[in-house]
Amino acid sequence: MITQQHFTTSRQRRGNSPLIAELKTLFEALPDEQLIEALQATRWTGRPGYPVRIMWRSLVASFYLGIVHDTDLIRALHANPLLAAACGIKQRQGVPSKYAYCRFRRKLVTFNDLVGKILSQCVDKLRDALPGFGATVAVDATDVKAWANGLHQETDPDAGTGAKKKSGGHHYWYGYKVHTVVDADAELPLWFLVTPANVYDGSMLPPVLQEAQMQYGWLRPKYVTADKGYDAKACFEFVGEKMGTTPVIDVQRRRATAREGRPCEAEPVITPDGIHYRCQRVPYDPACPRFGKCPLLPLFADGPLHKAVPGRYFERHSPFPYGSCQWKAVYNKRVAVERVFSRLKTYRKLDAVRTRRLPKVWLHIAMSLLVMNTVALANMTEDRSRLRQCLAAA
Repeated sequence: MITQQHFTTSRQRRGNSPLIAELKTLFEALPDEQLIEALQATRWTGRPGYPVRIMWRSLVASFYLGIVHDTDLIRALHANPLLAAACGIKQRQGVPSKYAYCRFRRKLVTFNDLVGKILSQCVDKLRDALPGFGATVAVDATDVKAWANGLHQETDPDAGTGAKKKSGGHHYWYGYKVHTVVDADAELPLWFLVTPANVYDGSMLPPVLQEAQMQYGWLRPKYVTADKGYDAKACFEFVGEKMGTTPVIDVQRRRATAREGRPCEAEPVITPDGIHYRCQRVPYDPACPRFGKCPLLPLFADGPLHKAVPGRYFERHSPFPYGSCQWKAVYNKRVAVERVFSRLKTYRKLDAVRTRRLPKVWLHIAMSLLVMNTVALANMTEDRSRLRQCLAAA
């Protein structure tokens, strides 16, 4: 029975609550000591207020349980003594108010760099625990609605109006885009950037990959895959030339149709050894109309003059042709980023933004990704024999 002063139950005293065990494992896997010390250092004067650790842990628990509003979180802490005990609350008077959460979130925004550091530390731990982590990455963007009316955009001037073409027509929203880099094998996010919704996806692939490599010096992926929204020359050149990675990016239909009608690009070159041929297509492209019957194919394979750079940017920097079985095997992993977005929105309240302005929205999205990675890390710590199930449960 819950008394007026304390949240004690017989099950809680026995310490066998699954909720307490899950949250305890989550808090232990979270490298947040530096952030808590920095927040506590700001309380050098004035009233002591609610403990920083309780405020931070209850906020993390809201993302873990998918609790959207602060009032719902307060109600859950009052109604569930096990949840309150897991967050460190021992009395009813110890439950923070909604104004306390508002002030704490306003203060936490000034420490966004430390929140990002916690996220990067979790990813570093995942890399140590998972072999081949970061070998294949997928990049995509998802929509996040702002906590504002599109007709009254002055309430959140940092947001923008975005549009996407879907099967049922065009989808419009007023808010933001989350450009995310995801490990395609583990289906876990690495890093992200937040922009207004009217920013073109293709222009953000180089910045988000560059930010991810700045956060993780070890990140040298073998493949970078993305959908046809990133079919831009700058994307292929950044991934292929500056990163030294193979871009596996889908090609828009108008460009793919132009490829099939290209004439033969073999050029005769006179050498002391005779006539050799140089082809601009590297490697050989099965879409070439003469590929199957090309009499010069052996000369292409053995010819010393086969060093020309192909003319089309989407055929460069790739060891296999566009649309081949090898290309499809890598590109099919791109669905990992869609699954990550689905789990973040369903279980980690990614699209349940209840704050305004870009810094606070960034903090909300960072917390969502942070909880997802921390849950995966905690699950692997508990049971490494069920690795795939542990990652899917994140």
